[in-house]
Amino acid sequence: MDDPLKDLETELAALRPVRPGRRLEQRLAAELEPRRRLNWAWLALPMAAAFAVVFAWQTRGVRPMPESAPFETPAETSAQPTPAFKPVATQNLLYAARDEGVVMLEDGRKVRRTSRSYVDTVVWRDPGSNASVTWSVPREEVRLTPVSFQ
Repeated sequence: MDDPLKDLETELAALRPVRPGRRLEQRLAAELEPRRRLNWAWLALPMAAAFAVVFAWQTRGVRPMPESAPFETPAETSAQPTPAFKPVATQNLLYAARDEGVVMLEDGRKVRRTSRSYVDTVVWRDPGSNASVTWSVPREEVRLTPVSFQ
């Protein structure tokens, strides 16, 4: 009953991997070669000049305000208490998780990359007026875990 499995094991143990072809090695070497990044520093001077032109154009029609009496607020508006909002509830909702597999860092180390997408929500409430504000912010968390193949 175990004879076919033993025969298969014997055949598999006798197999040896074939050396990859020259074209495959060249393609892998080209893919692993560090890529040259575009240097954005050369854009600094034209961007600064464009900013100066836009700023000058925007301020061209601005005239100083005429002098007048200082602005005063009515007494009844300043007597109102400012709301004292306090956080009353928080929630971190995970809505997507992805395993992006093994990737190679620039220094040659292999790591497993996983990313998770959350929505963080905080509810603020004013105890005096019972008014509330809900604040939701999306967040993405990327983790790199070292991998070693032995």
